[in-house]
Amino acid sequence: MTCTAITNATIVTVDANDSVIHGGTIVIADGTITEVLPAGVAPTSAIDHSIDAAGGIVMPGLINAHTHLAMTAFRGFADDVDLQNFLGKLFPAEAKIMSDRHVRVGVRAAFAEAMLSGCTAALDMYWYPDASIDEARKSGFRLQTGPLFIGSDGPDNIPFDRRIADATSSAPHSWILAHGTYTMDPTQLATAGELAATEGARFHIHASENAGEVSDVQGRYGRTPVELLDDNGLLRAGTVLAHAVVLTDAEITRIAQTGTAIAHCPSSNMKLASGFCRIPELLAAGVTVGLGTDGPSSSNDLDMFAAMRVAALIHKGSRLDPTAVPASSVLRMATMGSATALGIDDLVGSIEVGKRADLVRLDPSSPSLTPVYDPISTIVYAASRADVIDVWIDGNPVVINRTCTTIDVDAVLADLRDEARFIAE
Repeated sequence: MTCTAITNATIVTVDANDSVIHGGTIVIADGTITEVLPAGVAPTSAIDHSIDAAGGIVMPGLINAHTHLAMTAFRGFADDVDLQNFLGKLFPAEAKIMSDRHVRVGVRAAFAEAMLSGCTAALDMYWYPDASIDEARKSGFRLQTGPLFIGSDGPDNIPFDRRIADATSSAPHSWILAHGTYTMDPTQLATAGELAATEGARFHIHASENAGEVSDVQGRYGRTPVELLDDNGLLRAGTVLAHAVVLTDAEITRIAQTGTAIAHCPSSNMKLASGFCRIPELLAAGVTVGLGTDGPSSSNDLDMFAAMRVAALIHKGSRLDPTAVPASSVLRMATMGSATALGIDDLVGSIEVGKRADLVRLDPSSPSLTPVYDPISTIVYAASRADVIDVWIDGNPVVINRTCTTIDVDAVLADLRDEARFIAE
């Protein structure tokens, strides 16, 4: 057993008490955190390798609760439009290029961007999920995904019934993903939900992203997206709703009652002019809220530090209340909130003994992180992905001194540029 110690660290644990340990030590053995020690206390284990954090912040890896990773090839392709016009431009472009190879290129670029930004895990909704799972294994990224369903044939040209048959034959799955109540009819939603229930899989879907979506679904079915999901038993523990911008008081109460989680994507919500999710009310109701970036084509990046800052600021500004969503709540959304929504909170999301070592070390010499009065506030209001030095996933160093160790970034970007040229033709 090999033991690594990260010493002299400002450890932001995100434990139940939001404990911060100054000058502390984290001991990692075979990918597991075995000791979290205060200053002056020596490890009980024999240490094979030691890393001096030089007083800098060491925090849990950030967890992206909703994204479409392989959309890196479509970054900047459909800007300055609302959700409906964004999808109207994106769907035909995806159909033009969609393939196993395209997804592999896009997702490799996404893993590099995410890990270099301090993100160690994500819930991904995209086509050819087996390709993404394979590439995640190669890169060491902690990926959550599964079969994706949509009412039409989709850009991968697979009819709905065949999607169900393929998913059934390849079961079990950790996740069943459904695009939305506006792209699937109630029968299709129920079928996908039954598949998830049969397998004991978690369920992920876009829901109530903007007023246009809600109006469309109400016009067709006489029910809001959230009501339609509830009718089909899809508001439940293990379900994650992406966006959930347009919610009534009754819907928030029902989401809380059923144990349904929310993936808050503030950057894309604003960029697409969808509005502001009612995060203060959701948190007050006891709803589990994770933080996401959405895809790099709708938010244009996979930067979870930017998502944290936006999440903290927009609710203060829109509510005229500086306490609306404090820094500690935002950091928790991006770590333990997302981990809980994804069902992996027993493994990751905080720095505690027994958890896997998904960790991020920030630059102690960064001018933007100096001085540090409150490390949690510093992370949310001052830190950026440029401050990420080292990243570990399962105790493995996937980023060392701002360099990816598991991905040839130059080669991946060359492939991505080729994909983009084809899209632009």
